[in-house]
Amino acid sequence: MTITKLKAKNQITLPSAIVKRLNLKPQELFAVDVENNYIKLIPVELKPRYTAKQLKAIDDIVEREKKKAKKVTAGKEFLKYIKKNLT
Repeated sequence: MTITKLKAKNQITLPSAIVKRLNLKPQELFAVDVENNYIKLIPVELKPRYTAKQLKAIDDIVEREKKKAKKVTAGKEFLKYIKKNLT
């Protein structure tokens, strides 16, 4: 067993032997839980919600829709536009 210290910003350092044993990498994410007065750190892998192809399609849609948008200047014109579109 190795002893480590809780630092000022609630950070701890994992011993290198544990990092090597579990093949952990920098920026690794962990689920943290308490069970019977023990702190559990469980490495987790997050999968992206969208693929690169889907993100590109979303960007294309946004660009197309921006061109259709009505430009309104701040001030009275904007307030008039808002009032008109709220009813």
